[in-house]
Amino acid sequence: MKQDEQNAPEKYSNCGQLFRLPDGLPIAPDVLTKWYRMWRAEHPEFEKIVFHGLRHSSATYQLLQSGGDFKSVQGNTGHATATVLMDTYAHTQDKPRLELTEKIEADFYSQDVAGAKPQEPPENKTPVATKITGKMILEAIRQMDAEERRELTRVLFA
Repeated sequence: MKQDEQNAPEKYSNCGQLFRLPDGLPIAPDVLTKWYRMWRAEHPEFEKIVFHGLRHSSATYQLLQSGGDFKSVQGNTGHATATVLMDTYAHTQDKPRLELTEKIEADFYSQDVAGAKPQEPPENKTPVATKITGKMILEAIRQMDAEERRELTRVLFA
């Protein structure tokens, strides 16, 4: 097609589509689907694909490669708004969100609170109502094992 465009630019109209006619004009989706079905009938050894699925794969790939730049990907994919894209593809951002949670968790639990001392395990006495301080809560959190800390962090940042 590049050669057609260079040889006769006055007869070539680049519509910017991946699939286009030799003169550069777009192929109607139903025509492309018809051609694919005819080709598929001749080549049953290939798995069936749904063209709209390619759009989803492309959008997901672009979001992962762009670090979640929804606005740029929206321009490439032709979604009406970045919001439509975000509503459909928010799952692509799960990994960065979880990585952020782990960073926050690591930073939070590495901090030292001045004057906080480990609590002695309570004796078998009837509990007495006491005022719970922030230091007491932080110390209780620090005494949690790694799995308990992860669960607390996920609950706090979910």
